[in-house]
Amino acid sequence: MFQRLPGSGAGITGGYDKAMAEVRQRDPIRRAGGVANLGVFGGPEAVKTVKGFAQDEAEAVRVAAQFALALLGQAEALPKMIEYLTHEKHEYRKRAVVALTSVAGADIAADHESVESCAAAKKAYEAWWKKSGSGLVWDERKKVFTAGGAGKAKK
Repeated sequence: MFQRLPGSGAGITGGYDKAMAEVRQRDPIRRAGGVANLGVFGGPEAVKTVKGFAQDEAEAVRVAAQFALALLGQAEALPKMIEYLTHEKHEYRKRAVVALTSVAGADIAADHESVESCAAAKKAYEAWWKKSGSGLVWDERKKVFTAGGAGKAKK
């Protein structure tokens, strides 16, 4: 799994093209990987494609879609990522931790290996969401949500 870096995008070693090829696969694990990587390598053009996978038959693909949407600045994915912090499957907790620490701008730490750490982070993120969720603004340049300020709002 990749962590999105500010300024990264579709041109990095064909990552976007590879992700688009993977989302067409029958195998849900490969499809989930491709969907997740659309969040890493895609930009605003990938949002519509990713949203199409939010209702996929495979839970792994649905989780990957929420992960990707969070990385693409779609605030509606954040509550779902917060919920996945306490999921029984480690991979889902890992995606939630990576997405939230990458884009939430909340300075809340979590260790995806630790169920207890994720449970504590979930409580902290729920409080953060309750306080800041309605006023979040996506900073396209920094690839992070801020509580107001400069940037283009995407909710």
